[in-house]
Amino acid sequence: MKTRRWLLLFLPLLALLLLPPVRTITAQVAPQFGEPLPGLSDIDLTLFAFGKEKFTATQTPATGLGPVFNDRSCVACHSNPVPGGSGASLDNRVTRFARQVQGQPFDPLLHLGGPNLQKFSVGGELPGCSLPPEVVPAEANLTGLRQPPQLFGLGLIQGIPDTEILVRADPTDENDDGIAGRPNISNGVIGRFGWKAAVPTILDFTGLALVNELGVTNYLFPHEMSPQGKPIPVGCDVTADPEDGDASRLSGLLFFTTFVGPPPRGPITDAVLRGETVFAQTGCALCHTPSMKTGPNPVEALNEKDVPLYSDLLTHYMGGALDDHIIEGAAGGGRWRTAPLWGLRVRHFFLHDARTTDLVTAIRQHGGEASQVRNRFFNLPAIQRADLVAFLRSL
Repeated sequence: MKTRRWLLLFLPLLALLLLPPVRTITAQVAPQFGEPLPGLSDIDLTLFAFGKEKFTATQTPATGLGPVFNDRSCVACHSNPVPGGSGASLDNRVTRFARQVQGQPFDPLLHLGGPNLQKFSVGGELPGCSLPPEVVPAEANLTGLRQPPQLFGLGLIQGIPDTEILVRADPTDENDDGIAGRPNISNGVIGRFGWKAAVPTILDFTGLALVNELGVTNYLFPHEMSPQGKPIPVGCDVTADPEDGDASRLSGLLFFTTFVGPPPRGPITDAVLRGETVFAQTGCALCHTPSMKTGPNPVEALNEKDVPLYSDLLTHYMGGALDDHIIEGAAGGGRWRTAPLWGLRVRHFFLHDARTTDLVTAIRQHGGEASQVRNRFFNLPAIQRADLVAFLRSL
């Protein structure tokens, strides 16, 4: 905890010390995909540009890559339609594995390299290193795929007060509408990022991504992952930990993901306007809350702003078709954070594991708490279903 408090206090200073002379960068009033939030100061815009350079930079064993990893840069998995977006390919998905035996606690198989599989290694890139990539161990009886989420507007999402999220929670379905949203709370902290809302802050999200996906140790997560749970072979780790020793990558990525703007809306046609009404009437907005609002924030671009994310940031049980039985924090296998729908129009794949490219198929997979709403959708006249999909395609 002392390390984290130190980092929070000094990250901006560290980044500023590493920056070139301040440049003036003009933010557009209506940002396009991947552009900074409107209304940022010149200093914040410079920090955003600095962070974007870190986001797109390729890592090597000399800069801390590995010894096992999932790709060589952040943008490799977050590129659609621009840096900071979702995955452009099914190859961008990551694998989680675990073991569950009836009557025993859920086991993320940490001693075998779990819960995340790293599919590449530096073996062959360093003299004398023949380390193989990880594989799903035989002891695992659960696996699940995760596609990279869009990162647009994360600073706005972080700025939403906890009270704004908790007021929508109804874990026992007291209003009897079939919806029982719960926050994913661990150690008293509300999560809001990740497919199961298991990560509380952008800082945690960034530090985890550095070590889990790139293998770059940092002040939040200073220890290397053990390949398949075993010691790192000699010659396969050539950079002292923490490999992000000056915090430039962690701080840069923090600035980029905090200051990147929300996804812009597409054209608003008559069909889109009709579909928006059907979206609400059908009950989709019971979970996909159209808008929330940030609280007071010293950064004016994040201060008391509307956040049209179309999510309540709560977790909901979504039925057997979407249940991979993998637990994250307080969210069981079938519970998922309501996926924000903003930016939907440019995504290639839908649902947590990218199992479909068709929106209607994704809706059909909704079960559990969403069953009644799903059934209402499929009972609509064809023209109203088409209007609702047109609305979704405008987000």
